[in-house]
Amino acid sequence: MKPIATGARGLATALALCAAFSAPAWAQSKGGNLVSVLRADPKGLVLAFPSAGDTQLVAAKIYEGLLNYSSDLKPVPSLAESWQVSEDGLTYTFKLRSGVKWSDGKDFSSADVVFSLSEMLPKTNAAARQALEQVKSIEAPDALTVVVTLKKPVPYFLMVFPRQQMPMMPKHIYEGADYATNPANAKPVGTGPFKLEEWRRGSFIRLVRNENYWNKDLPYLDSITYRIMPDAASRGIALETGDIQAATSLEVSGTDIERFKTNADIEMTPKGWEYYSAQALIEFNMRKAPMDDVRFRQALTHAVDRQFVLDHVWNGLGRIATGPISASIPYYTADVPKSDFNVAEAKKLLDEMGLKADADGIRHDDKGNPVKVGLLILPGEPYDRLAEYVREAWKAIGIETELQATDLGTCYDRLSNWNYDIAIFNLGQLADPGIGSRSYYHSSNIKKGGGPLANITGYSNADVDKWYDEAALEMDPAKRGEFYAKVQRKLVEDAPMIWLLDLDRLTIYHKAVHNLVTDGFGPRGGWDQAYIDQ
Repeated sequence: MKPIATGARGLATALALCAAFSAPAWAQSKGGNLVSVLRADPKGLVLAFPSAGDTQLVAAKIYEGLLNYSSDLKPVPSLAESWQVSEDGLTYTFKLRSGVKWSDGKDFSSADVVFSLSEMLPKTNAAARQALEQVKSIEAPDALTVVVTLKKPVPYFLMVFPRQQMPMMPKHIYEGADYATNPANAKPVGTGPFKLEEWRRGSFIRLVRNENYWNKDLPYLDSITYRIMPDAASRGIALETGDIQAATSLEVSGTDIERFKTNADIEMTPKGWEYYSAQALIEFNMRKAPMDDVRFRQALTHAVDRQFVLDHVWNGLGRIATGPISASIPYYTADVPKSDFNVAEAKKLLDEMGLKADADGIRHDDKGNPVKVGLLILPGEPYDRLAEYVREAWKAIGIETELQATDLGTCYDRLSNWNYDIAIFNLGQLADPGIGSRSYYHSSNIKKGGGPLANITGYSNADVDKWYDEAALEMDPAKRGEFYAKVQRKLVEDAPMIWLLDLDRLTIYHKAVHNLVTDGFGPRGGWDQAYIDQ
C-alpha cells in the first residue's frame, strides 16, 4: 500500500472539533435507564445491511462511522478525528482516533475501515455501494491512517460517512464469513457508546453502556430500553404517564401530539432530523400493469388531495411536496410540471387508456375485468389512515384498492423483492440529492433484495441517469443545480411515485431527559451525551 506523500502541496485540513466531544458545562447525572419505544421489532440491528428507521434508532447507538454531522449538516469528527482533502479533490486522508476498541475488546484500526469500505459494505448495502462508486483505491499506510483516492472529484463525498449509512464493521468478525448468516448478526459488535444486552422479540430491546467505549467519560446513561408496542394508543398513554420517556412522531399519533402541546412535562422539537429530510410518498411498481403506463400513474396522482393529507392525516406536520427532492435540502426547485389535485384530469387520463367506467363508476380493462390494485401499507400511524383516504380517493375515479397491512419486516421484504403493486412509504433525502434521491431513481440501483432504500419502483430513464451522473461529478454548485432541476422535472412528468409531503419529524421527550438531539440525526444518533435528571 502506497501512502500519500506527507508533504503533498495544497492539502486543505479539516481539524477536529474538540468541543463536539467535550462534556457540556452543566452537571450531568450519570446512570439511569432511558426508556423509548418502537412500533415493531426491527428486521435486524446490523447497519451494514439495508436498514430503515426502526433499525437505525437502535443500532446507531451500537455502531459509528468515520464522521458525524451537525444540525447544519457540517461534517464533524467521529472515528476519524481529522481529515484532509487534496486541492484536486481526489484524495481524502482520514486520521483515526487512537485507543478505539470494538465492544468485544479487540482493537479498531485502519484495517477495519479498509475492510468496511472495500469489501463488506459494497456487497451488503446498495446505498453504500453507490456512494463509493467513484472510489479508485482505499489504502492504510498505518494503523491510524486511511487514504481514499477517487477516480473523479465528488462534490458531496464528505457527506457519505455517517454511521447510519456507512457504519464501520469489525474485520475480525466478518472477513471470510457469509455476511448475511454470520452468528454475530444476533449480537452486534460495534465501537459505539452502547452494546446489545438483550432482545426479547415482541417485548423489548435493551442496550447497556459499552465499557470499551473510546470516550471514557461517556455515555452518561447505564442503559436504553426500547419497548416494542404495536398499538399507537398504548404508546401515547405510556409516553404521557412517563412509562416511556422518549419517542419520535413516527411512534405517536397526531392526536397525541396535539395533546402533548399542553403537557408541561413533555418537550417536542423538530431538530435532529436535518440529515434525513424525509418525504411521505406512494411508490408504483412499474414492472406491473397498469402501473407501467404513465397515464395511470399520473391519474392516481391527480386523484390525491395532498392538502387534505397534510391537514387531516399529518395534522399539518410538513409541507406539500412537489417532486423527488425535498425543499429542505440543496438543489430543490419548484419549477416542475403540475400534478395538482384534479379529479376531472384523472378520469380523462383513464379514459384515454381505455379503462372505461361502468354505470357504478368502476373502471374495467379491455377484457371486462375491474381495475384493482393492491396498496401495501407501511405499518403504524398515520400510514393506516393515509391508506384509507387513498382508497376512497382512487375509488372516486373508479379504481378499486385492496389495502394490504403487514408487519414492518414483511413490508420491507415485499418492497425489497418487488412483491407489491403500489406502496405507501417514506424516504429520507440524506442531505444531498447525490446520496438519497439518486439511490431511489438511478437505474444502476435497481437491485432485487437491495432493501427499501434501493430503486424499488424499477424506474429507468437514460436521461435521468445521465443527469444524476453529471451532477455527481460537477463541482460548480450552479451547474449541479441545473442537472438536478432537469431530474426533478422529468421525474415528476414520469411519476414513478406520488410525492405527498416533505415531513416535519419531532423528537418527543420528558423534561427530565436531556441531550437527545446533539447532531443532525437526533433520535437516530448515538445518544452518548443523553442523561436523565436523578
